Amino acid sequence: MKKNHPVMNDVLTNTAGDQEREARSRRFNLVEGLLVMVFVLFILWGVAYPFGVMLDIGGVREASTVLLVIGACYLLFVSPFIHRDTLSSWGLGSPWALWQNLREANPAKRAVLGAVILALFIGLNALNYYNWREVAEFFNFDKTPMRDFDRTFPGILVVFAFGSALSAVIVLFGIRYDNFISAFATAMKIALPLLGLILLGAFAQRGTEAFARFTFRAFFVGAFGYLFWGFVQQLLFSSFFGTRLRKAFAPGMSPDNTTPPGKRAPVAVKFSIGFALIGAPLFWVPLRLSFSAAEVPLVLLPGFAFFLALFGALYGYFYAKDRKRLLVATLSGSCFGLIHINSYGLVAVTFLLGIFLTYVFMKDQNRNLVALGFIHGLLGSSFGMFFSKGQSGALKVDYGVGPWNVDDPAWGVMVVPVLCILAYLWLVRCYLKNAASEERVR
Repeated sequence: MKKNHPVMNDVLTNTAGDQEREARSRRFNLVEGLLVMVFVLFILWGVAYPFGVMLDIGGVREASTVLLVIGACYLLFVSPFIHRDTLSSWGLGSPWALWQNLREANPAKRAVLGAVILALFIGLNALNYYNWREVAEFFNFDKTPMRDFDRTFPGILVVFAFGSALSAVIVLFGIRYDNFISAFATAMKIALPLLGLILLGAFAQRGTEAFARFTFRAFFVGAFGYLFWGFVQQLLFSSFFGTRLRKAFAPGMSPDNTTPPGKRAPVAVKFSIGFALIGAPLFWVPLRLSFSAAEVPLVLLPGFAFFLALFGALYGYFYAKDRKRLLVATLSGSCFGLIHINSYGLVAVTFLLGIFLTYVFMKDQNRNLVALGFIHGLLGSSFGMFFSKGQSGALKVDYGVGPWNVDDPAWGVMVVPVLCILAYLWLVRCYLKNAASEERVR
């Protein structure tokens, strides 16, 4: 048996130190993960944009969509089989494990767990029914007669049948019950401070006017929608890219990988200063070149510096705590961020969020897609409400991404995606040159 193709049920230690089942080599994981990202970027910006947008060749959009769907099917159904990934390693629940837990639990615990499952099933059905218009729009049913099925009979039966099927999938496969509490606690530790920063940023830019159109109903409906969409997105990114890349790299073994606790604060301060001094101009200058001085005043520059300093301090602390784990999380986060080209505000936000998500996702206690979906729900709803509704001026973040959402098509738009593709290919080459050191650690 070749060393780089270990037998089924072999285990390896991921970047965070957890042992996971794996049927392929670290090298295979890295190459597959990054080449899938290259494939996605190439289809979007090497095929769809030049031929479908710039040259306006018919059928390119449909062909590109088919290729991307094939790619999604590969990473969702083929890749896990090749690697012998478990559902839990992807942050998913297992109906078989759930049934086993119910059988082995004492009567009180069985009753509580059963009640939770039933309540979730009924609650999700109710949300589906009372927000059917939003659900129909999300699934593109709004362009069909199904849009009004909640008001007709037997259409309402279809609504409940669809809701029941969707709820069953979420309740049985979407939720890991064994680690939900620990994962949810971690999710809130990430989401609540970032939510505070979003609110503070909106207030700093527009004062109390930023909250004039805020309603709790709109916020919670948006949060639920983003939770579901976040689950889908993280199934593609944290689950696939996060899994492939954390298995590609062994834990950091070098003495320099971890800074002693007493010396981490200076590292955090250095990163904080660096992020503020370098990052703030990188955010402010492009905006200033695109908008008027009134829309992008100089006072925004220290504001950017403040927020980036906070993120830099946090990044520096975790860099000092486990350098390799954070760098792998940064690589994984880049996949989440760069898929949002050509909305570079969204690229920046999702890149930073992706670092947090994939960092915590490396540990089994946090590997729960629904729990991480709450991060996406809270932040997506609040960020969308305060920075994408036409009220934030130059700081408005465009949620339209991809080749067909480029406002002013030009060949120069391809420069950044092409550079990203080349960077990923270069990383693959560098990894393969040094793969032996990673393969030695199982």
